[in-house]
Amino acid sequence: MTMKFKNTLYLLNALFILTCASSALADECGVLRYLATKSNGVVVTDNRCKNDGDMALGSGFNLMPGARLWFKSMDTDATTQGICQNRSAKPVHIRINSAAQPWIKADDVANCSTWANNKMSCPEATGQQVALSCVLASVDPKLRNTGFEERTTSVRMRTLPMLNEADSTTQSAETEKEAIISAMQSDVDLCRSVNSPSSPVKMTWLVATNGKADKVSADGAGRNKPFIDCLTVIIKDFSYPQSSAALWLSHYF
Repeated sequence: MTMKFKNTLYLLNALFILTCASSALADECGVLRYLATKSNGVVVTDNRCKNDGDMALGSGFNLMPGARLWFKSMDTDATTQGICQNRSAKPVHIRINSAAQPWIKADDVANCSTWANNKMSCPEATGQQVALSCVLASVDPKLRNTGFEERTTSVRMRTLPMLNEADSTTQSAETEKEAIISAMQSDVDLCRSVNSPSSPVKMTWLVATNGKADKVSADGAGRNKPFIDCLTVIIKDFSYPQSSAALWLSHYF
């Protein structure tokens, strides 16, 4: 066997190994996507993925006290989204320990329940108070924010004062508002499931002409504050249709 042939063989073997390693890494990175814009108080740990937001098998999250983690599956055909809420006074670590749903487990919280009906709960060791709550829900891709981004040329929102006027634009404006609330609904349901609000909450917010929300306020905080905080994240993260004037939206969730 000539030296040149040996070198070529070594090179081919090295390329094969690198290809296999890259393929394995790609598979590991196809587990979950971390939704940083919706999460708060979360630190990513041990993640080997290069693309922003992609999470590898074996990686994890440190949730600070009061932190909320949002994540979703990478399967575009059957998207599942989830929330984990740290209700304890201590940080909680969550690890991606499986490539299959429900994907995650709590590393350092005792007495966690098994996943049932897409929910997992971990009570405090010293009492009945919940330290960590996690929920999952299927999401219809057709109702995601991107649908509104694609429709901005045809959907033109009107200012809300028109809703109080007896003119022909009222029904159209109300229909557009209902379409936005409908597109938010899967996220709202997740917030409601993980927080269990005691009563409906009225949220009011301003949508600027660039399609971004600002000046979000709520009626009836108190025990509903975690739910309100969760709704605020949804409202601010949503991509609204652009309009020729800033407008106010208000809705009971």
